[in-house]
Amino acid sequence: MSQEKEKVTNKRKLIIFAAMFLIFVALPGMSWYYLSSGLNWHKKAYAELGNYGKIRPAFIIFPDGEKRDQLKEKVVVLHIFGENPDISPVNQKILDTGENLFNQFGKNYSFTLCMIKEGGGTAEFKTYAQTRPSSDFATWVWTGGLGSWRTILENGYESYSLASGTPAVKEYFALCDTSGTIRRFYNAEDDHEIGRMVEHIAMLLPKQ
Repeated sequence: MSQEKEKVTNKRKLIIFAAMFLIFVALPGMSWYYLSSGLNWHKKAYAELGNYGKIRPAFIIFPDGEKRDQLKEKVVVLHIFGENPDISPVNQKILDTGENLFNQFGKNYSFTLCMIKEGGGTAEFKTYAQTRPSSDFATWVWTGGLGSWRTILENGYESYSLASGTPAVKEYFALCDTSGTIRRFYNAEDDHEIGRMVEHIAMLLPKQ
């Protein structure tokens, strides 16, 4: 009878020891690992952001003469389509990316898209763009002169390419924070780059 009691006691001690090990050693260790991994990921992601110049305002003028900068205090994804764009495969992909960003972040007041072009574009381009709900959400800069926008983005992109060792591409997105500072550029045709841009947008957006 005493042997059976001893077995029960030993079993109970083993269970208590295992529970205490789980509570005081294993769980804290796992928590530290995941917190450490998350912190390291966050640091690495932030280290990829830089300062590549300031964007210019994009004013909307109301009938009473009031002006409002549509990009002020926003996290902005920008792209220049150039002069009279056509609905080429890459332009279609860029518009589709804008639509995906709208679906993911469009309800956040601190996020917007800025699409820049000169002239109206082809009928096919305008038709496709107008099928996107993001076309109403985005700030479309219909400019008669791309000079200042090109200078800002192209100079910033050159600096980014040199600093990061990333080969320049023709089609890219620029991402700026709520201060209007361009923080990074992304290959508009590379899904991995676009995925990284989504992560950076989420990091830069103010907490709601």
